[in-house]
Amino acid sequence: MLKNGKYNILIIDDDTQSLTTFKTGFQEEFNLFIGLSASEGFTLLKQNEIHLVVTDQRMAGLSGIEFLKKVKKYFPKTLRILLTGYSDLEVVVKAINECNIHRYMTKPWKKLQMKNVLDHALEFYQLREDKDSLLEQLKKVNQQLEKENTYLTEEINQDQDFQKIITSSEKFKATLKILEQVATTNTTVLIQGESGTGKELLAREIHSLSKKSEKPLVKVNCAALPKNLIESELFGHEKGAFTGASQQRIGRFEVADEGTIFLDEIGELPIDLQAKLLRILQDGEFERLGGNTTIKSNARIIAATNIDLEKAIKEDTFREDLYFRLNVFPITSPPLRERKEDIPILIEHFLKKHQANIGRKISTVPAKTLKIMMSYNYPGNIRELENLTERFMITSLGEQLEIMDWNPTFNLKYQKGNDEFLTMKKMEIRHITEACIRSDWKIFGEGGAAEKLEINAKTLSSRMSKLNIKKENSFL
Repeated sequence: MLKNGKYNILIIDDDTQSLTTFKTGFQEEFNLFIGLSASEGFTLLKQNEIHLVVTDQRMAGLSGIEFLKKVKKYFPKTLRILLTGYSDLEVVVKAINECNIHRYMTKPWKKLQMKNVLDHALEFYQLREDKDSLLEQLKKVNQQLEKENTYLTEEINQDQDFQKIITSSEKFKATLKILEQVATTNTTVLIQGESGTGKELLAREIHSLSKKSEKPLVKVNCAALPKNLIESELFGHEKGAFTGASQQRIGRFEVADEGTIFLDEIGELPIDLQAKLLRILQDGEFERLGGNTTIKSNARIIAATNIDLEKAIKEDTFREDLYFRLNVFPITSPPLRERKEDIPILIEHFLKKHQANIGRKISTVPAKTLKIMMSYNYPGNIRELENLTERFMITSLGEQLEIMDWNPTFNLKYQKGNDEFLTMKKMEIRHITEACIRSDWKIFGEGGAAEKLEINAKTLSSRMSKLNIKKENSFL
């Protein structure tokens, strides 16, 4: 870095008259550092960023060549010029071969000649610095492209099919209108809603409408990652940071730099990592696990949760300051039971989506089938509707969607308005199953079915086993 726009030159000579001449001639154009010996020269090199060193060959103590050998070894970026006598041709050859000097000059030198040599050397120095800087920038760009390519390849391999949002619901349209307003900003967004309502789809819509849409949208499911791996996944780690860390790993926040990062199920983030996330929200900075280098990330943050974060704050499982940082612009994704007018068009969409996997086309939905499906409240929301539609496609015999049967664990006839009297066992099966569906079949921990039912998780697990309540049995 240049000080006052001037290069730093170190001149070493035990001839004080020669030093005075050099200083008088060039002190206005350069930052000059003066030394009477090699020892003084090394002290100045250690204390300052020297761009160019000029040294006499014949000095008391260490010679110019021996001094420049050490400069080459310990300060390789500093350019080297040797001052020598007319008769020292052998010395010059040795200096070129062993010290890799930029130039040599014979004494006595003339000011104009010396000025040209200094200017040429410093021009060479700057070109080399510019080249190294460009190569470093290119390296970083290539690394970023590799990170993005790796992540996007992983996304494709996950075979996730995200279409445009489908709705005819006025309530949901109002939500989308609010979404469009915030999408074009860089404001942090918190999407709240029950499991299966399409929170990730809303996050993708925000990203696609944003100024960062050309950059990647990076997704992290905080509930799906083991607690001992989530810090490395989010922030990356250095080689040797922990057992098994055989190489450096780039975290999702680095991949998402200048793009968007979607933190799904943010309420599941361990409390000890919430402080690190808070720092990114405040300063845009973090360090990799096991590293000391501060890394910047200009990623926009969109978070989502299906749990009550205010309740989590009272239970000391979520930081209040982090909640306020995330809750800058809250959006609520309404449950399907509050937008039932979307059920027919969603069914039609799922019929088209799954017909290739099913191997045949279901072209129509009879009024009777639609009435039954419209009467259901879908505690599992859109995800549950899609799974049921796919199941009915499989069991339908012709080209019409038919409900051949319904799993007895959660039968449609148990809906409100039916007059059938339920036994205690059926009521228990229904209630436990609904709690599991609302928890996305998570039994233990925060937001799990046991918490919703306010019973011990082990007791619930034992009861489910006795009643044969399983996710695969519910087709949800």
